[in-house]
Amino acid sequence: MPSSLSMLFPGSHWPDYQGGSLLNLMASLSRELGGPHTGHAGLHQPWLSGITRHQHVVLILIDGLGEQQLHTLGPDSMLYRHQLTTLSSVFPATTAAAITTLLTGHSPASHGLIGWHLYCQAREAGQESIVAPLPMSVRHPAVSTRTPEQLARQLLVCPPLLPQLGRKAEILQPHYIADSPYSLHHAGNIKRTAYRDVEDAFAQLATSLQQDQAPGFHYLYLPQLDSLMHRQGCHSRSVQALFTQLDAAFTQLADIADQTDSAILLTADHGFIDTPRARQISLDEDFPALYAMLTQPLSGERRAVFCHVKPGLRDAFISLARQQLGHACWVVDSRQLLEAGAFGPGNIHPQLASRCGDVTLLAQDDWSIRDTLPQEKPLHLPGQHGGVSAAEMYVPLILRLPQKE
Repeated sequence: MPSSLSMLFPGSHWPDYQGGSLLNLMASLSRELGGPHTGHAGLHQPWLSGITRHQHVVLILIDGLGEQQLHTLGPDSMLYRHQLTTLSSVFPATTAAAITTLLTGHSPASHGLIGWHLYCQAREAGQESIVAPLPMSVRHPAVSTRTPEQLARQLLVCPPLLPQLGRKAEILQPHYIADSPYSLHHAGNIKRTAYRDVEDAFAQLATSLQQDQAPGFHYLYLPQLDSLMHRQGCHSRSVQALFTQLDAAFTQLADIADQTDSAILLTADHGFIDTPRARQISLDEDFPALYAMLTQPLSGERRAVFCHVKPGLRDAFISLARQQLGHACWVVDSRQLLEAGAFGPGNIHPQLASRCGDVTLLAQDDWSIRDTLPQEKPLHLPGQHGGVSAAEMYVPLILRLPQKE
């Protein structure tokens, strides 16, 4: 179980797939709302019991709003006052893995999307690539003829969960991703609503709650906080202002929820951590001997890095990496992660082992690790996620039930 990894790597935090993770949240929610049994345990406690008695159930996902961010940015907020409990994300604690779990009810071990950059073997022999599965773009090789639609057909293997719920469902997403192959797959045949900004998102959600007569489920995805913290870190004035706007919108939505008998759930896909430039390792530039042992560019996340090592060099790579990088990361034989169930329970994706590579570099403290390909510009991200710190792994579960006069 992932808990065994905490003993191997003191100070690390791993998902609680037995009843305390986003995977279990979706198992409970599906059961309550008349959807399929996902095959996974529900939440430890019956927090969602009876939620189906309400006319509408809303699930809001604020990308990047980890428990630490909630407590730091909003100790007096409406969101903080309605925190029900703490959940773990999945591994890696990142959007591609966690959002796909929310939208399918399957663990990363099953859906196979285990990072922003994903090592993939095409069905055609000999074709290997590094793909970004959310924008559906190819990072490596530099020239590729594969379209986003072709990539989606290869990568998106789990059916969407929301169309299988026992009530009318709706997805609200930013306009710039609402028609992406990833979004289209996970919406299935349910209603999709595109919005312009945070204000428009909550306005359109309120309209749906007020106008829809049939019992409904409404999923609202808000990526704005994540995007801003990537660019500015976790503590800028702009981040605080955006959180305040989100909290005010949640407060206004609560009034609508009372009028429309709507239960509101709110959570996040992962938390965040500040990653200063001085603690960023460029593996290709700073440690060329290590980088020369790789067959592929790095994949995964900058704080959970998957390394594909040349045949016969796994042990040598691990030994040298521990000498040169041991101050910044845990150097882990990826087989340990697979054997411990770090990616979750369920049917194992046939490419899971190849996608997490031979060796995983798990960043400690506030370190991050990257490489830069010839066609790329060096990019420093002041805020990041994907690692196994408490700040990245733990997210709040917020529940606000309608209050009747």
